[in-house]
Amino acid sequence: MTVLLDSLRVLALALLGTQPMAIERGLATRFGDPGDPLMGNHLYCTGKKMEPGQLACAHRTLPCGTVVMLENPRTGRFAVCEVLDRGPFGAKLDSGEWAFKIHQSDPGQWRGVIDLAPAVAEALDHNGRERVRLYYRSLAKHAHRTTRTEFRRMLAER
Repeated sequence: MTVLLDSLRVLALALLGTQPMAIERGLATRFGDPGDPLMGNHLYCTGKKMEPGQLACAHRTLPCGTVVMLENPRTGRFAVCEVLDRGPFGAKLDSGEWAFKIHQSDPGQWRGVIDLAPAVAEALDHNGRERVRLYYRSLAKHAHRTTRTEFRRMLAER
């Protein structure tokens, strides 16, 4: 219910222009499917496992609980989800190998800007790896950023 109310709030703010809205564009990937090697035992923000049908996403920098409205330009579909995990931290190196990338200065190209739970990807008719637009309320300057120490702890817990 809270996600629904927050999503309506995000939509109203976007339409009325009363609150600055941030727009981010980039590659979205899918996580949390059975057998996903990058899926941990729990969502970073809640400490609980992802439930089937949960409208969740993973973002590197947005604070936990941020409601994000997504648009798939290919299909014209919209979906709303809540940041409940950190990521995507995967990166492709120049050699073609995959590695973890925590900071912009680390080697490789980010895997994407956001990871989508299966329910969100299906609502967008997302193919698992394509571009999306993200809309959310602009962040305060003190917004949470994942540090190396936090990321190492996350990996150790998985």
